[in-house]
Formats: sequence, structure tokens, C-alpha cells
Amino acid sequence: MNFVVIWGLFLGLSCTAIPLAFAIGLTPLLFYLGTGKYTPAVIFQSIVGTSESFTLLALPFFVLAGEIMSAGGIGKRITQFAFAFVGWVPGGLALISVVASMIFGGVSGSAAADAAAVGGVMIPSMVRKGYDRAYAAAVIASAGTIGVIIPPSIPMVLYSFVSGVSLGDLFMAGIVPGILVGISLMLCAFWIAWRRGYPTEARLPTAELVRSFVECLPALLAPVFILGAIFTGIVTPTEAAVIAVAYAILVGRYIYKDLTWAMLPGLLRKTGEMTAVMMLIIGAGDALAWALTVENFSTVFSQWIVSIAGGKIAILMLVNIFLLILGGPMPLAPALLLTTPILLPVVKAVGVDPLHFGMIVVCNLAISICSPPVGNTLFIAAKLAKVSVEKTSVALLPFIVINIVVLLLITYVPSFSLWLPHALK
Repeated sequence: MNFVVIWGLFLGLSCTAIPLAFAIGLTPLLFYLGTGKYTPAVIFQSIVGTSESFTLLALPFFVLAGEIMSAGGIGKRITQFAFAFVGWVPGGLALISVVASMIFGGVSGSAAADAAAVGGVMIPSMVRKGYDRAYAAAVIASAGTIGVIIPPSIPMVLYSFVSGVSLGDLFMAGIVPGILVGISLMLCAFWIAWRRGYPTEARLPTAELVRSFVECLPALLAPVFILGAIFTGIVTPTEAAVIAVAYAILVGRYIYKDLTWAMLPGLLRKTGEMTAVMMLIIGAGDALAWALTVENFSTVFSQWIVSIAGGKIAILMLVNIFLLILGGPMPLAPALLLTTPILLPVVKAVGVDPLHFGMIVVCNLAISICSPPVGNTLFIAAKLAKVSVEKTSVALLPFIVINIVVLLLITYVPSFSLWLPHALK
């Protein structure tokens, strides 16, 4: 029962003021030092070993690509095209935000970059048109979560590393769920806007729509090039991440001309900081997962879940509840890295495809990105809207509910996730 001690150490350290990455890393270290069962060198081997993963090499490049695209005007052009496309629908500005987030999500792979790029343009526009600030922030916060479901997706890179599932297959599996989430959020935004009588925009002439499409075309082609190269087998996902960076620089600097060379050092520094934090969490999480595995926690946990749930439907429901609760106080990356090694053997034992389970995990933890108390897009959107996190959280409730409904569909209808990967093979 040493795993009880390990979990106790982790929960105790997590309640202190130290950063979560250190709480994760100190847990196995203190356990090793206290029991003398293993050598502390395992921790450092885990951290070094994760840095040598070819799959994780895609991580900093996708982060950098998202930062460059956000700074290089791609988000602005995507938003302008979405305005021309759906701005005339009741509550059109809210729908524009969701459509723009779906398109930008297929470019950046980052929920934070998605929310910042689209929210920076759309929140002021919604406020000027009379939209409630909390509602505007809620739309941006919830729409930003699409960035981690529609490929390329940074959490999918992490899941691929932990589970061994093909990253290319994960990217293909995320397309239909991402579109499903986007459509559901649009319906929710439309219903709320219609009930509140928010204004509509004038329908733009066809010539204006075509002009906006042409201007946005370089941005729209980014996911086509990136994902097309992966799905056709021309490049690996890691190589595609490098292509994404090069393409973002080309479009931002030479086509839209919003990106300057002087901006690159700041973007590189920000990327380095984000990558360093994620890699530290990944390495520490790998050491903690190793300790729990050695202490047979996965087997005991699997037996316990099966004993109280029994069938596949009940087990998946318990897994969803567990992930939703855990995702509230814990950021996405450590939640994914700690739970996947534990839960994957459980669901595989009842016949769940690891690729399908990857979508369940990502969609679960995507909800946590916009949920209190630590949701990234929640804080970004609230800050952009100049409204409290508490008011934004209340306005988010309908969007969180619709996300949970979609999550259940993705959980219990595997074809949403598996149809496209199987069809393209």
C-alpha cells in the first residue's frame, strides 16, 4: 500500500505554495529518500529521458508556431473572414468568435493562443455592440478550448508520448470531435444571443465575402499544408511542426507584414519559458507515474474501478467524472500525464480503443481549460473583457453544460473519433 503514501505526499505538496511541477517531482524523491527502496537517480533519468523523445520535439515548435501566428496577423485575418461569413446571423459576433476559434485552432494547437488572438479582436467588438462583458468573455473562453481538440493539438502530443498511440492518428481522430464541439458552442451562443436580443450585423455583399476569403486564404491554407503533409505520410508530425513555424514566419512577415524580425526574440523567449515548464512537468510526471506503476497502483485501481462499476458504460462514466473533477484544480498537462498511465489499462481491459480514449481524455481536459479555478482561457478572456473571473464563470455554465453533453456523445459513440482515421488508412 505504498502508493497511498505516494498520493498523500503529492496531495500534501500540492496544497503548499510551491509550483505544481516541483510538487510532482518532489513526491517520488521524498518517497525514495524516506523508504530507501529506489535510487533518486530515477527522477533525473526520467527528466533527461523525456527530453530525448522525438515525439515531444514537436512540442516547442507547435508552441512557437502558435505564438508567431498570433503575433503575425493570422488571427486577425481569420476573425475578419469569420465576420464576413456569419456576422449577419442573430448573435453573429458570438458565432464569429467560435468560427474564428475553430479555424485558428487548426493552425496553432494552443487554447491560450486561440483565446488571446480571437478574444483580442472580438471581445471589444462585442462590448461595443452591447453584448454583456461576462457573456463575451464566456464565448471566447469556451471557444478557445477547440484549439486543443482540432489538430494540431499540443495535448495530443503529450497523450501520444504517454500512451504510444500514433500522433498522426490522434490528429485525424480530433477533426470530427472538434467540429462537433464548435457547432454545439455556436448553437448555444446563438440561443443565448437570440434570447437576449443581441444585435445582428448587416449581411456583407458577396464581393466583400470573396475579398475577405482571399485575404484569409494564406491563413486557411496553414492547416491544409500541415495536416495534409502528416496524413499523406510525407512528413512526421514533428517535422510538420517545423514546417508550421516556417509557414507562420513566411505568412506573417512577407504576406501580412504584421510580423517584424524584432518581435522574434520575444516570441522565442516566451516559447522557451512555456516549453521549459511543460518539459519539467512531463519529466517529473514520468517519475511519479513510474513510482506508482512499480507500487502496483494501476492494477489495484483497475480492480477497484471494475468492482464498483462492472460494465464498460459505467466505467467510462466514472472515468469522465474523475477527469472532470481532477481537471478543475489541476492544469491540463499534469492532469493528462498523471491520469493516462493509470486509466489507460482500465479502459483497454473493457475493450476501449486507446485512440478513442485519447479523444475522451483530451475532450475532458479541454473543459477544464475554461473552468474555474485554474482554466487558462477563463483568465485570459476575463482579463481581455475587464470583468471578474467569478462573473465569467457564471456566464460559462451553459457552455460547459453543452461541452459535457458533447463529451458524452464522443465517449459513447466511438465512430466520432475512429471513423476518419480508419477511413483514411
